[in-house]
Amino acid sequence: IEELLEENIEIPLVISDQLMPGMKGDELLKQIHAIIPKTLKILLTGQADADAVGKAVNNANLYRYIAKPWEPTDFNLTVTEAVHSYFQEKELTEFYADLEKKVAKRTEELKQKNEFLGIAVHDLRNPLAAIRGYAEMIKGDYNETTLEGDTFDLADQIINSSQYMIELIEGLLEVNQIETGKMNLSLCVMDILPILQWLTDHYTELAKAKGITLQFQCIEKSYNILGNENSLRQVLDNLISNAVKYSPYGKSISVRLNEDDKWIRCEIQDEGPGLSDEDQQKLFLQFSRLTPQPTGNENSTGLGLFIVKKLVDSMRGKTCATVF
Repeated sequence: IEELLEENIEIPLVISDQLMPGMKGDELLKQIHAIIPKTLKILLTGQADADAVGKAVNNANLYRYIAKPWEPTDFNLTVTEAVHSYFQEKELTEFYADLEKKVAKRTEELKQKNEFLGIAVHDLRNPLAAIRGYAEMIKGDYNETTLEGDTFDLADQIINSSQYMIELIEGLLEVNQIETGKMNLSLCVMDILPILQWLTDHYTELAKAKGITLQFQCIEKSYNILGNENSLRQVLDNLISNAVKYSPYGKSISVRLNEDDKWIRCEIQDEGPGLSDEDQQKLFLQFSRLTPQPTGNENSTGLGLFIVKKLVDSMRGKTCATVF
């Protein structure tokens, strides 16, 4: 066997008798297994030697034992199956080894891409904030009567466009943190009610601009959860702002907080156009654009609900969307 291996000759199968002068078959197969463990082994025995078969199974990874006298058809079929099994296993091993190399290479490429994206996006944030700041200075120093032509409106457009880009960049930075595993949330016991109450009060004034009534319903008590305050605030802010953003003028939004034996549940219900089956499938996907559009020309990056889902999952919560 050692000579064959030195000549790079492959040995798919070894067939050994049990009773031989000098060494028994189970011991021979054990020693062969130590040299070429992937080679399959068949033991021939003329006696019902369960001990020898057990040793060969445990120490030599025995493929099969065949009792004498054997049937030629059965013997030939066993050898054929063994050789086929050996080469099939070899192909699978090579396939998975190649796949592992490709996965490692792709992982490294994605890591480099994410690092580059993180640097590029981070460096874009400051210039965009400066552009927005300059446009706000123009609006602050002048008014529609002192600025010539459409300059005042153009300043407004610069502010809105730069704000949209800043929101997109912040979303991309957060997605990058999620995908690179850098977002490690520290969780603590906290009351969800004050956060939800503050956000509802805040968006009540914004909703009035669209004639929308924002109602908050809950029993006054503590609603303690295990979560991260900043992430929870971001999740609830996104969901309530989405309800305001996509609700038609003159409608109502209900924010409810309740508790059962297992869960504390926050429900945000609006009277918008709803979601099709196709939209529901894409609801929490990255950069997904759904059929409903903001009703007041607000911006949408397509990242908000993707980030919401990731943050909720990180806090071991659950998200769901229901269409009535």
